[in-house]
Amino acid sequence: MGNWPHNAAAVKAEWLDGVMRRSDVLSNARITGVSSANLGLGVGIMAEVSRLSITYDKPEEGAPASIISKFPTADPTNLGVARMLFFYPREVAFYTKLAQYSPIRTPRLFHAELDMADHSFVLLLEDMRNTLPGDQVAGLTPAQAEAAITAIGRLHGAWWGKVDSGEMDALFDFRNPDYCMAVQGGYQGFLAPSLSNFSDCYSDYTRKTAEALAPVAAQVVKELSSGMRSFLHGDYRADNLLFGPSLGADGIAAVDWQISGRGGPLYDVAYLICNSVPTAYRHQAEKALLRRYHDTLLQMGVTGFSFDDCWEAYRFAVLCGLFVAVFTTGGMDVGNQRGLEMVRAVARRVDAAVSELKVADLLPR
Repeated sequence: MGNWPHNAAAVKAEWLDGVMRRSDVLSNARITGVSSANLGLGVGIMAEVSRLSITYDKPEEGAPASIISKFPTADPTNLGVARMLFFYPREVAFYTKLAQYSPIRTPRLFHAELDMADHSFVLLLEDMRNTLPGDQVAGLTPAQAEAAITAIGRLHGAWWGKVDSGEMDALFDFRNPDYCMAVQGGYQGFLAPSLSNFSDCYSDYTRKTAEALAPVAAQVVKELSSGMRSFLHGDYRADNLLFGPSLGADGIAAVDWQISGRGGPLYDVAYLICNSVPTAYRHQAEKALLRRYHDTLLQMGVTGFSFDDCWEAYRFAVLCGLFVAVFTTGGMDVGNQRGLEMVRAVARRVDAAVSELKVADLLPR
């Protein structure tokens, strides 16, 4: 375990002052006090996310009044999943290696540390206040969905076909055989509890599809992550998006990059549309959103990828929405009532997409 505070309550003024000074945030003022407030509220399921409010001995331009801290979750079940799927190393790698080049606005990184022995970590990030967070339970509005699909198209387009050489090799690869088998093992373990405890969320078609996916889950992850490849956010959903004019021309920022890595880009698209777009709106706008995404790729210079290719890749990625639904409803601690409402909303949206798009036809034979 690394030599740093291991939760927000343990952060002291002296340690934080040294960190911010080494990050060239402070030169004159000194931090005299720090207090923390947990921001989980049903969304900080896989990590402890807190706001650190800071006081100084004197004013200094650029010294933040607050920052966001992230530490490993204290829940043992969720922590086990995070370690099994390499969540924390993936997020630290993104912020330290790639965030500065991202076409999507992300929080500024102030400090990052990671101990690979036990995956303990700390991230200190910009507090993006005066923005409107997306709402996973209510779902994205049409304007938010359009902004989000355009932004993820720009992210994918920037690294389309460029993630398997140079420094990108150091970033997580969804094709990693150990990862594929870990997903399959976790999915198989959570499947029965998910289908039992949330039986009202799944149609017969989705139940049968979910059961048929269990023995081939690793193959599905590998196939999705092969072929056309880019850099993925991995958890691209409403609760991880911020909206507002302070975020630049795009008016959007993405946080929580702990499931990021190199793989099949349509996973992000299907994840967004099937998890965060209300089903009634998806019925109206599904293909229009896909066309907006595809048009963005073309504008970014992507070639050799037709809209028909995009649609079929999207359908296959919808199949993987079952991983999210089963993991979150099959035994992980969802935090509180808001977390429970969130996973129910996700499960029902995934169920509708899986059954309506008949994605069982795409399962490996």
